Parts: sequence; C-alpha cells; structure tokens
Amino acid sequence: MLNAERREAIKQRIAIEEKVLISDLCNEFNTSPVTIRKDFDALESEKILVRVHGGAMLNKTHEAELSISEKEKLNLKAKERIAKFAESLIKDGEVIILDSGFTAIHIARRLKFRKGLKIITNGLNVANEIVGSDNELILTGGVFNLYTFGLSGGFAENVINHTVADKLFLGVDGVDFDKGLTAINYEEAKLNQVMIKSASETILIADSSKFGKKTIGYIGKLKDVSMVITDKNINSKHLEKLKKLKINYKII
Repeated sequence: MLNAERREAIKQRIAIEEKVLISDLCNEFNTSPVTIRKDFDALESEKILVRVHGGAMLNKTHEAELSISEKEKLNLKAKERIAKFAESLIKDGEVIILDSGFTAIHIARRLKFRKGLKIITNGLNVANEIVGSDNELILTGGVFNLYTFGLSGGFAENVINHTVADKLFLGVDGVDFDKGLTAINYEEAKLNQVMIKSASETILIADSSKFGKKTIGYIGKLKDVSMVITDKNINSKHLEKLKKLKINYKII
C-alpha cells in the first residue's frame, strides 16, 4: 500500500472512531510503528489529528473547518447506501424537505430522475442536483454559509414556517443520546428545528460516524425523529441505545 493510500485510510478511520491506536493500525496495515508514527506526523501537520500516548485523536477544531470537497468524501459509500434507501421511501407527488447535508446531496442525485415531487431545500449543492429535473424546486433563500453551502436565517425560517411537508430528510453533525441532535452552525440548527415542525415525518440520515458526537448548535431530541437511517458500522452500544428508545431504524 502506498503512503498516500494508507494515510487516507487512517484519515477515514479516525473520522469515524475519533481515536486510533498505533498497535491496531500496525496490525491492520501490516506495517511498523515507525511507519505509523510518520503517518501521524503527516496528518498532524494537516491538522487532521492530535498525537496522544500510544495513538492519535481526531482534531475536532479542524473537523469543523474541512472543505466542502473533503467533507463530501468522508464515509462516501455509507452516504450513498443511506441515500438509496431514503429515496425509496419517497412516494410520487410528495412534498419533501432536504437539508444542506452531504447525504442529502446523494438523495437529490437520485431524485433528479423522478418527477412530480416538490423539493424544498436550503442547500445550494442539493438544489444544483435537482435543476433540470421534472420536479418543482423551492429554495428557502437566506444567508449563505461558505462552509456548508447552506442558507439560513430569518428569511429561510419564514419560508419553512409557511410549508407543510410530507417528509424531512435531516442530516446532522452529531447524535448524542443525552444532548440530542446537533449541528456545527447555530443558524442552520435553528432552521432544522423549524423544518422538524413543518414535516409530518422526520427521517434522520446519519452515517455511523455521527453517533456519540455532539457539536455546538442544538437541533432537537432523538425522539423528535420518526426514523433513523444509518450504516452497518454503527457501534453496538449506540445500536442498543436506539433499540431502548424504541426508535424505528434501518441499518444499511
């Protein structure tokens, strides 16, 4: 395996697990501790991780500042599987809300081959996927966020407040079983709260890396969602907590 390939794999793993051990990575990649430490040096210089005794931890300050293209690549296969199942839940003629998250982009790519839907979104990247399809596209308007490509603020909230939707597909930055659903941006978190109130069903589209995390902007409690769609890499402890809460979920 090339250095670049191994470092990309380490980057993906630490994004999911938040902490990695040198011993585990040596076994996984069949390489020496010296090589893994060099990988850590390279990734630390990129502000991807922070070195700790025996391993490394995710640099959460950097996580919030990842570029659009970098964020879209994280857990790509899981996002695609989640999007495929989510799209299968959408019935012809429905009014749906897609947020500005990256899994929502993958749903939108599938919906451009559908017709007769009313699709409301605050995400410019999401909207771009719908343009040219036989669906009605409604943009919320609002203040543009360069890091999320999302629109938010009072104008966007007013549009959603005057909307009655069948389904909301909600992506989040953190799913904490005590603190609830969170986003890294206050304004978009507030808009997500309004979206939940406007939709008959809220379907949480969160890959496994989001569980056990919390960020600064509060959206709501897990009980506010009708269904959770996540991937098969979800931690068994998190899965048990979902079961205890009796929340409808689908593991993809």
